[in-house]
Amino acid sequence: MIKYGLIAALLIFISGCGSFPSTTGMEREQIIDLADQQFEGGKWGQASFLYTELMFRYPGDMETDFFLYRSGLADREQKFWADAEFFLYRVVNEFPRGIWADDAQFALAETMWMQRRDYRRDQTQVIRAREELLRFIELYPASELKPAADGLLLEVNDHLSRRALFIGKFYIHRQDTDAALLYLRDAMDSYGETACRGAVLIAMGDLYRTTDNYYSAKTYYNRALETCELSPDEEEEALSRLQEVQ
Repeated sequence: MIKYGLIAALLIFISGCGSFPSTTGMEREQIIDLADQQFEGGKWGQASFLYTELMFRYPGDMETDFFLYRSGLADREQKFWADAEFFLYRVVNEFPRGIWADDAQFALAETMWMQRRDYRRDQTQVIRAREELLRFIELYPASELKPAADGLLLEVNDHLSRRALFIGKFYIHRQDTDAALLYLRDAMDSYGETACRGAVLIAMGDLYRTTDNYYSAKTYYNRALETCELSPDEEEEALSRLQEVQ
């Protein structure tokens, strides 16, 4: 009750500000139309306010999942990440059979991916994005958003693979063979076919070269050359290292 009292007070306060449209005397359909206009016009703050007002005025409305979904997207556009996730989670948890459930599940993954940081820094949000994408693929295999989810998963996997590669190469330079192997194996085995797979194979060759295991080093350099689309620099690097272990 306290929460709804605060929401009511907030709505009254904001409605008195000139930057938000007044809904005084408006019926439900009119408020929905106005909210949609604000959303489609990119007026995210106003749209979020109006969808929230609809949920407050009409608790249990048949379109509550839509109001929540639109609120989540509007808050995301304003980089109100926690609020966006809160609304989107409500859709997937409270309306799992609703028509907006798959949209909200995919939007959750997108929202987390939008918060990604350089792969040399903390990757919590990227890991969460991957988890939500895998959940989407499991729950909504027939969704029209499946191709988009598959494409985003490729980006996420590549990002995390590059993270593991970066750490693995760091440990190679530190001559910590066990740690380097752990991360390079993760980069190679955990994320499927990624754009950096050639670089990972070359790094595996480098690791074995540092331990004088030239047979294994040669094997990985050859795999990189024969199975991956390498950049000119990567190809030159692999060929050069291969000559060193012949």
